[in-house]
Amino acid sequence: MKKYLILLLFTLSLLYAASPSRAMLYSAFVPGGGQIYNKAYLKAGVVVGLQSYLLANTLHQDALVQDYKSKINKENDAFLIQSYRDKQYEARQARTSGIWWMAIVSTLSVLDAYVDAHLTDFEEQREGLHLRFEDEKITLIYRY
Repeated sequence: MKKYLILLLFTLSLLYAASPSRAMLYSAFVPGGGQIYNKAYLKAGVVVGLQSYLLANTLHQDALVQDYKSKINKENDAFLIQSYRDKQYEARQARTSGIWWMAIVSTLSVLDAYVDAHLTDFEEQREGLHLRFEDEKITLIYRY
C-alpha cells in the first residue's frame, strides 16, 4: 500500500511540476518563453528587453555597413573612401559582436529556463531535508 501511495504522489508531482525540456524549448524559440513558462516574469522581461536591444543594435550596425558600402561605391576621393572603409570595418565589428552577444544571451536564457524548471518544487522538498550535526559527523535526513 505504501508503494502505491508513493507512486501516486510522484505521479502527481510530475503533473504539477514544470517540464525542464518544455521550458528549454520555449526559451529557445521565443525570447523569454521559458521564463514565462516557469512564471519568472521579471526574468522574462529582462531577457526580452536585452534580446530586443541586441537585435535592434545589430540591425542598425548592418544598415551602417550597407550605407558605407554604397558611399564607397559612389565616392571618388581616396581620403573619403578610406574613411568610409574604416567606419564600415567598425560597423562590421560591432555587428559581429552583437551577433555573438545575442547567441550568448539566448544560450544563457535556455539554460536558465532549464535549471529553473528543475527547481520549481525545491521549496517543498527543502522542508523534508534536515542536516544533523553530531560529534564530527554531518548526517543528511530526508523525510517524505
